Amino acid sequence: MAAEFAAASKSEATRRAYRSDLRNFGAWCKADGACGLPATPRTVTRYVTHLAGLGRSVSTIDRRAAAISYAHRLAGLDAPSATEEVRAVLTGIRNTIGRRPMKKKALTADLVGKVVKKIPSDLAGLRDRAMILLCFGAALRRSELVALDVANLEPHRRGLLVRLGRSKTDQAGEGRSVAVPNGKLKAPDAVAAWLAASGITAGPLFRGCDRGKLSAERLSDRQFARVLKKRCAAIGLDPDLIGGHSPRRGFATSAGDAGADLRHTARHMRHAKLETTLGYMEDGDLFRESAGKGFM
Repeated sequence: MAAEFAAASKSEATRRAYRSDLRNFGAWCKADGACGLPATPRTVTRYVTHLAGLGRSVSTIDRRAAAISYAHRLAGLDAPSATEEVRAVLTGIRNTIGRRPMKKKALTADLVGKVVKKIPSDLAGLRDRAMILLCFGAALRRSELVALDVANLEPHRRGLLVRLGRSKTDQAGEGRSVAVPNGKLKAPDAVAAWLAASGITAGPLFRGCDRGKLSAERLSDRQFARVLKKRCAAIGLDPDLIGGHSPRRGFATSAGDAGADLRHTARHMRHAKLETTLGYMEDGDLFRESAGKGFM
C-alpha cells in the first residue's frame, strides 16, 4: 500500500513516461549485460553517455536518470543518480549539449482563428473545432482536454465554465474552474454546436468519430495531438512544430501580446509560479517588456 501511495505522488503522465524510460533502460542493461536494479553509478553513467551519443535531448536524459532513481527509491535502494559520479556526468552532458528546450510552436489566437476557419462542418470537423478552441480558450493540457466529461461543463451567461479535476499541478484532486468567454473565437458556441450535432449528453466530451459514426470511447491525448497536427497542416503550418502544448503556449503568448496581467494569465493556466508562465510565452513578449522600447 505504501508503494502505491508513493507511485500516486506522480502524475499519470509522469508515471507513463517513467515506465517507458525504465523499459528502455532495462533493454539497454540486458544488451549490455548490466544489472538494472540495483544499478551501479558506473552503469548509469555509461547509459546516459550512450543516450547523449544517440543525440537524445538533455530533458530526455535528465528524465530517464530521474526514472532510474525513482525506481530505486520505491524499492528501498539508494538512488544511483544522486551520486557525485553520475551528477558530474549529467552536468557535463548539459554543458556540452545545452539546456535550451526544443519547444513546439505557439498556436496563437490569430493562428487558431485561421485553423478553425479551414475546418469543415461535418461531425468530425465540429468536434475538432470545439476541441481546438476549448484547448486554447481554457489553456488546457492535452491530458486535461481529453479527460473532460459533459458534466465538467457549466454554461454561463458570459461563456462557459470548465471544471477541472486532478491535474499535473493539482495532485490533491481539489479541482479548478476556468472561465472561457464567448468572445471573438466563440469557443463556447463551438462546444455547444458539437454537443448538439453529436447528441452527447453525458460521459466523455470528445470521442472518436469515423465517417460520421460516433464512438463511445474517449479520445486519447495522442489522438488529439494527431488531429491538431492535421488541422494545422491544412493552413500550411509545419506539423512537426505543432504539439499538444501548442494551444496552451499560444494562449500565454497571446495574453502577453494583448498586455494581460501576468498574474491573471498564470491563474488561468493554473501555474503556481509566474516564471513558469513566462516560460510558455514566445520571445515576442520580450520586446513588449523591453527596457529600450521607448527610445530605441
